[in-house]
Amino acid sequence: MRQTIRGRCFASTCISALAFSTGAVAQDQDSNNEELELEEIIVTAGRRSQSLQDVPAAVVAISPDNYKFKGLQQLEDVLNYVPGIEYTEVGTPGRGTIAARGVPQSSATPVFGIYIDDTPLTSNTNFGNGANTLLDGLLLDVERVEVIKGPQGTLFGATSVGGLLRYISRDPALEEFRASFSADVSSVKGGEWGETFSGRVSVPVIENKLGVTVAAYYQHQAGFVDSVDPATGNVLFEDINGGEAIGYSADVLFTPTEALEVRLKYVKQENEADFLSNVNLAGADTDEGLFGDYASVDAPGPIDLDFEIYSGTINYDFGAFSLTSTTSHAEYANESVTDFTAAFAGLTDIIADNPPGTTTNVSFVASSGSEKIVQEIRLTSAESDKFEWLAGFFYTNEETFNVQDVNAIPTFDLLFADFPSEYTEYAGFANATYYFTENFDVSGGIRISKNEISLDLTTSGPLAGESEILGNVLEDTVDTYLFAARYRVHEDLSLYARAASGYRPAQANIPIIDPFTGEDLAPPVVEADQAWSYEVGAKGTAADGRVDFDVALWRISWDNFQSEVSANGVTTGGNAVGGITAYGFESIVTMRPIDNFSITGNLGYTSSTLDEDEPGIQGEEGENVPNLPNWKGSLQWNYTFDVSGNWSGSFGGGIRYIGGFNSAFRQSVTQLSVPVDGRTFADVNIGISNGNVHLGLYATNLFDNRALLSRFDEILGGAVPAPTGVFERPRTIGANIRVDF
Repeated sequence: MRQTIRGRCFASTCISALAFSTGAVAQDQDSNNEELELEEIIVTAGRRSQSLQDVPAAVVAISPDNYKFKGLQQLEDVLNYVPGIEYTEVGTPGRGTIAARGVPQSSATPVFGIYIDDTPLTSNTNFGNGANTLLDGLLLDVERVEVIKGPQGTLFGATSVGGLLRYISRDPALEEFRASFSADVSSVKGGEWGETFSGRVSVPVIENKLGVTVAAYYQHQAGFVDSVDPATGNVLFEDINGGEAIGYSADVLFTPTEALEVRLKYVKQENEADFLSNVNLAGADTDEGLFGDYASVDAPGPIDLDFEIYSGTINYDFGAFSLTSTTSHAEYANESVTDFTAAFAGLTDIIADNPPGTTTNVSFVASSGSEKIVQEIRLTSAESDKFEWLAGFFYTNEETFNVQDVNAIPTFDLLFADFPSEYTEYAGFANATYYFTENFDVSGGIRISKNEISLDLTTSGPLAGESEILGNVLEDTVDTYLFAARYRVHEDLSLYARAASGYRPAQANIPIIDPFTGEDLAPPVVEADQAWSYEVGAKGTAADGRVDFDVALWRISWDNFQSEVSANGVTTGGNAVGGITAYGFESIVTMRPIDNFSITGNLGYTSSTLDEDEPGIQGEEGENVPNLPNWKGSLQWNYTFDVSGNWSGSFGGGIRYIGGFNSAFRQSVTQLSVPVDGRTFADVNIGISNGNVHLGLYATNLFDNRALLSRFDEILGGAVPAPTGVFERPRTIGANIRVDF
């Protein structure tokens, strides 16, 4: 039988397991903190349960409960401590983009997948606003989050070019009742108070046969950006970027026999906000605010994002293999209203031939979303010391909608566009592992996907023109592959090598008609793109278990990649002529010099550059991809100590650094390329616990560093209006309590 490591925690997991005292570290309260017991970390990155050290890929496993207890409640907060991953903030939970290992979010089709268990949530089309929409699920009933880096096309399919993230749900209780309730209150410097309340109850309805979990949370995220009058600079609305989130779920686990398991799950999440966190800047050469540190001339408008997920899984163990069938339905909907009066009121009067000042309001109403049905069937062999295999069939049908309406008062439609699409995919996949010895094995995988997408388009209004295109259908077939080898030098060291590919499906394209010639300036088809990744890594432990390490070197080639291209100043979908070459390394080291103290450091380097000149995206050969820093690193620590009786304490924190980058390609015709400086933040926390009651205090952005996360310097009509940027949340101080039963 192949070897596995028991009782050890490897560095990629120790990011969360040690430095932030997550569930991977079990402490015996009766031992007066004399010793830490390190549990084996089991992940499912390869679609079967494996010890982390046995996975020939870069995987990070995160326990969200303890991150939340340290004031890190949003997905972005956690990903800031994961090397090789870049989260681009747009100002409200659930809206942002994720890039991994130099693979940028280069078009409206996502490059980084999001799953909850075996249910894919990421849109596969260019038209549902899926690239900027994700489930921020840390407050849900989640046992762990698995971040899997590098293309995952064979086991997880399309839109996982850079990797993917999976929320792994906590199993309902089958033996003992359990419950947990928590409350968190915090204050943002110069902003609002925020609060979060959550709870979950898991009941074994029939012991060892039927368990049910219900969970819910409410969060008010504190705002800190003010809305000001552009003429006077006076504050009109304070702290307008605050928001609310509500989530609830039900989970049923039924095991009538040892061989049969049935799982039913429902998840609902609703996010409401009044404003993205954009701050008006004083110019392209500064990050100073035009009207103050955190102020915007934009008027607030409702921004809603809702997710709803149903899933059912049946698993039957036949002995030699198991059969898993997962059926799921996932949908999300975005709605927003933006005030365009300042930019378009004068233009509207000219177009409508009205006297100046007639138009009093111009609003942009946008709604988009996706509804996806997925069916997956997998056959998975039993664990073996010689040969293991996995094979399956995948089907999905996704319908997206996207409606955009620019309306002026008095009533006048400047623009109306409606472009629904439908995506269908059939795929077969297989993966096999052969063990030459108990210490050396090789794996191979293949996936063949047949995709079809249809697009309808209806436009009206002077800014878009009158058009109607129905039934634009595109079919495509894409193959993806995986090759991996793993060698265990000894029980404390594993080496691996991996080559894998991932892709985004081909897309029908929205036409751009030249008003003088009638010619379609946009390419009729956005071709499928595919990335190949090559990786070598080492995972292990040293110094009698006092030091863990996880190191990876990687290189990615991404040819003919999908991107937003410009035609006559209008942005549409297309493919870059050449490609991107990205390479880098990631290193994570955890040290435990004494039993009650751990320190984890990670450092990652990424280089992602264009292979040749790209006129369509205004990029030059050798130029760095915008919004991707070269360097990212962090240092985290945790110290535990006795308090009194069965109460113990902990003191921890982290320092995180993200390097600088340029905000756009140098020759961009839509926005200026402006350097964004690197940034460093510190987080600290202290708490006490008796095993059932946990009390904590924390501070994030301890030194109140005012630093840009992203910026956009739009070029409009040959001039540059006041640029905007999104800043790190100011220093936030909070306290919380959690009670476990």
